[in-house]
Amino acid sequence: MQNNSNVYLSNNLPNIYMQLNGWSIVRVLGSDKKKYLNNQFTIDMNLIDLHNYKIGAHCNINGKVWTSFFIFKYYDCYLYVVRSSICKKHLYELKKYSLFSKVDIFEDNSFRLFGLCGSNSDFILKDVLSIRFNQHTSVIVRDDLIVLKIDQPVNRYLILVHESKVKNFLTCMKYKIFLSISMQWLALDIEACFPIIDKKISGYFILQSLDLKKWDAIDFNKGCYYGQEVLCKYENKKINKFTVCSLIGNNSFFHPKIFESVEYLDDKSGHKFHVGVVLSWVYIYPKKILLQIRIKKIFLKKKNIFFIKSNPSVNFFVFTR
Repeated sequence: MQNNSNVYLSNNLPNIYMQLNGWSIVRVLGSDKKKYLNNQFTIDMNLIDLHNYKIGAHCNINGKVWTSFFIFKYYDCYLYVVRSSICKKHLYELKKYSLFSKVDIFEDNSFRLFGLCGSNSDFILKDVLSIRFNQHTSVIVRDDLIVLKIDQPVNRYLILVHESKVKNFLTCMKYKIFLSISMQWLALDIEACFPIIDKKISGYFILQSLDLKKWDAIDFNKGCYYGQEVLCKYENKKINKFTVCSLIGNNSFFHPKIFESVEYLDDKSGHKFHVGVVLSWVYIYPKKILLQIRIKKIFLKKKNIFFIKSNPSVNFFVFTR
């Protein structure tokens, strides 16, 4: 089948697969792996079983998020998926205190990452890979193949294929489905309001203000971990004023900058307000642009019109499916 380089919203999504070039895989080995990660990550590692992954985060001592991730068990180790741009920095911070622990943490290049989505993706998964999920399972491991099911904004699948099996995987897929680009997966993450934490964003925002609590990426009851004291105080005082949302506008040439100011003009008062910053963006077919922003909750109204400070001529609206 031919390639498809367009990027779509989930309600117009064709059946496609793509290689995910913007994401990396980390492997954690060693007898102390669970204990060590439990002292570093915001989730309770004891709750990860063989059939379900967890979304978690790694924070600095001030509760600011270095990265978020999808983590799961793989035989005698843990694997997790992070954005490639922050992987090196994250590993440096994560391994700082590993000297006296029996743990080995490294970027794993033995797998390639793919995404699969579309209305018939369940059937394609079963037909090509002989894999079928049930309601109690979110990850399936088959030797050199690992598949994670993600249900936001629509059902889609994150597939890890061992290098030795990639050629066979690609051969099987190309006769069944269109090949797309990794920006499609990014667009679905943005539409789902899953925070995109790349290098420029890493270490700047506290976990709750990136709406990671919504993804069950924090446990307030487990033992100590980096940033816990700040995060718990922030939670108990109920002072979070921010959330993550998607905005959409009609333009295919405008190139926003990460961290750029998002503003709102009040028609009644004539006052201009800074409401948030750009976290990520992607062009959508046809001739639209989808933004992910961190926004003050009080401005999150469907009727509001927003704009980017550097290009106020392009109007943006809260995206709803």
